[in-house]
Amino acid sequence: MKSEEPFDRFYFWGDMLLRDFDEVDKYMVNAQLMFKDLSKLKELDETFDFLTEEQKEFLKGFWVSFEEKPAGSKEEFLKVWRKLPKVYAAFVKSLKKEKLGYEGMIHKEVAEKVMAKGILGKNEKGDQYIFAGFNALTKAEENIISYFVGEGANCYWDIDAYYMDDKWQEAGQFFRQYKNHPVLSRTFEEAPANFKSAEKEIKLTGVPQRIGQAKLVGQALSENLPPADQVEKTVIVLPDESMLLPILHSLPPELSDVNVTMGYPLRNTPLYNLLDLLIDMQLQRKGNYFSHRQVTAILAHAYILALEKEEAQKIRYSIITANRIYIEQEELQREGTLLQDLFQLVPPEEASVYLLQIVKTLGASFNDSQSFDREYAFHFHRHLSRLHEVLHDTGKHPDWRGFQKLFRQVVISQKIPFTGEPLKGLQVMGVLETRNLDFENVFVLSLNEGMLPSAARQGSYIPHSIRRAYQLPTHDHQDAMYAYLFYRLQQRAKKISLYYNTEPDIIGNGEMSRFVQQLVYESGLPIAHHVLHNAVQINAIEPVTVEKSAETMELLRKYIKDGSDPEQKRELSPSALNDFIECKLRFYFKHLARLREADEVEEDLDARVFGNLLHDVVFWFYQELAKEGDGLIEKAAFKDWEHRIDRLIDKAFIALYRLPLDKKVTYEGQRIVVRTIVKEFMARIIQHDRAHAPFTIEALEEKFTVPVAVGQLEVMLGGKIDRVDSKSGTIRIIDYKTGKDELGVESIASLFDREGKRNKAAFQTMLYAYLYYKDRKVEARLTPGLMNRKNLFESTYTFGHSLGRGKDKRTIDDARQYFDDFEFLLNETLADLYNSESPFDQTTNLKTCNWCSYKEICRR
Repeated sequence: MKSEEPFDRFYFWGDMLLRDFDEVDKYMVNAQLMFKDLSKLKELDETFDFLTEEQKEFLKGFWVSFEEKPAGSKEEFLKVWRKLPKVYAAFVKSLKKEKLGYEGMIHKEVAEKVMAKGILGKNEKGDQYIFAGFNALTKAEENIISYFVGEGANCYWDIDAYYMDDKWQEAGQFFRQYKNHPVLSRTFEEAPANFKSAEKEIKLTGVPQRIGQAKLVGQALSENLPPADQVEKTVIVLPDESMLLPILHSLPPELSDVNVTMGYPLRNTPLYNLLDLLIDMQLQRKGNYFSHRQVTAILAHAYILALEKEEAQKIRYSIITANRIYIEQEELQREGTLLQDLFQLVPPEEASVYLLQIVKTLGASFNDSQSFDREYAFHFHRHLSRLHEVLHDTGKHPDWRGFQKLFRQVVISQKIPFTGEPLKGLQVMGVLETRNLDFENVFVLSLNEGMLPSAARQGSYIPHSIRRAYQLPTHDHQDAMYAYLFYRLQQRAKKISLYYNTEPDIIGNGEMSRFVQQLVYESGLPIAHHVLHNAVQINAIEPVTVEKSAETMELLRKYIKDGSDPEQKRELSPSALNDFIECKLRFYFKHLARLREADEVEEDLDARVFGNLLHDVVFWFYQELAKEGDGLIEKAAFKDWEHRIDRLIDKAFIALYRLPLDKKVTYEGQRIVVRTIVKEFMARIIQHDRAHAPFTIEALEEKFTVPVAVGQLEVMLGGKIDRVDSKSGTIRIIDYKTGKDELGVESIASLFDREGKRNKAAFQTMLYAYLYYKDRKVEARLTPGLMNRKNLFESTYTFGHSLGRGKDKRTIDDARQYFDDFEFLLNETLADLYNSESPFDQTTNLKTCNWCSYKEICRR
């Protein structure tokens, strides 16, 4: 066991041990004896005579698994276990010295006092006391109540013969024990049989997903709204506390009074989400820079949009459009607004102060209609203030990672205790809150395994076998307690509506609660069981077609030379034409309807981002060489190229991620890989260009626009060519590609083939060559080609496209000889585009749909 443990790490163990100590005291267990190391004992000595043989077997069963020299986790367990008697004794002693105590410690002290000499005064009588509605008693409670009953106190049990007289019904487990108790047995009378004899209407409904249950309850209440003076006889019970808000939003508006009596987990509140984001933002920041992930999430949070909508949306939009990965703190500051408080550079020592200030500011901003939000703020302020006190007193502040763990551990166990007027309005309750209350009209939701009975989530340092040996509560104990609450709620109810989720989800599975299964198969009561579902219907996948209406034809006018508003004018690009040839419907969605996927900050360097990065570097590289050589690139120009490329890669990363110009770019993780690939790619381009030198740069990233006559129309085609260079009467049209593009072309006609195999990259470079030829009116040979990832690294790579197959395969060393065929097919394609009788329909080549952004619309 480590001598020094950070507070944030200790908190989990400390909280767990405190729960264990609490249970040990409530059940009057001798802590010194229970925490004894029995690994070396062969047999239990007379010290353990108070245990039954069954209890002794549980104890021996646990310790027998420890060898002479236990190792690993068993050794660690023993180290801690041997210290627990001293820890327990020292802890209790220190609390008594401070006149403090936890619940179990106080219960034990009172019970011991009662057992020793009683606590009633000389003139007090036991018959003045009444104990009613108890179920699962701790040993301390059992001793205290037994004492008062012995002194004449009355004790009443809310029980029913259905589960009391049946030994297999876990709901009656504890009552059957008390009925055989030497003192408490005298308090039992014959159990009434309300559960089976009273008239009941029980409906059991399976509903897909959690929210559907809330909607169905709201609908049921709307159809059978109780009279105003009878509403308080209706209760909605929520085993799943996170269903509170969906239920409240689903209730009919005619219900003027709703009383909530239950605990709502703090971790389910929007304020927790915001505070956790702020902690994560501080944790992930690098110096003065915050990560876009937390910043954009905070700016999109409902509370921030409610208070600073205009500024928050403006900043968020600028981050996404500029692809900012890290944003400097000063850029997020807006003086006099909440944003100034949110985006501070906070050291971990001031974490609690920082969050308290945010909670105070938000709490003060909530109006009367935001009573729930005010309640959230109040409870977070209380817990954060306490956390601040503890950390301040210890003088040991954790770092942001430690504070995050501590914050989450504190919040995860806390609930907002909503309490209201129990005699007024519709009642909404948790399961435990229904104790001793009767309702005529009962709705119970979330009746699934893991919800009722709830799954055991709290850990313990006391192993299960030792718990059973000393009769400490186990999972069976909890199940029996919840079984009683489930059946007791229905004993005297007249209308019972039970709901369970039929679909598995992240909250719980789709299995019906065992309590409901018992009710259906064992009770013999008539139960109307329904399962809501949408009938499975096989809908035929209909073709998706967009007719060229007058409105659609108007959209196409933006590509016509004198056809539309100058601000709307566009050129038809090679990529747009590629989309039209491959799938007319995709062209419509992308270029006319302009359906776009939502913009996001690209943190991962995917193929598109990598391609843009390479294009920038190669453009700047040849731009510098061309400027230095007045357009002429000699072999000597490539000397010292590596240093130049390193500088340009830095420049590209600075531009891509908006990094500060005065700071050195740091390469880590994925950036290192991308930087290496870009350098290798550039090295191969330079190797081939050095061999080709000298040559002259004619154009770099230059746009060429040409009108093409289509009937009475002139359609504007345009595209930006990566590079055009010339040498010895030959002009190369160069396109850089980082994908798996091919160099081969079967035929010029195949470039326009909608259904067959076509080379999109070759179509693009041929169209670039055509545009350059038409624009510059050149007489030199035009050779279009790719410098692509797939072929550039091959030893046999030569620039240019090949045309044909087999023996007829040849290089396109002059594209001009193919322009007549190319132009004819291009005109046919454009005529089809502007033919109002030819709709935008789907491609029949399903391979084209594999990576299409719109395939969900087409259901392909």
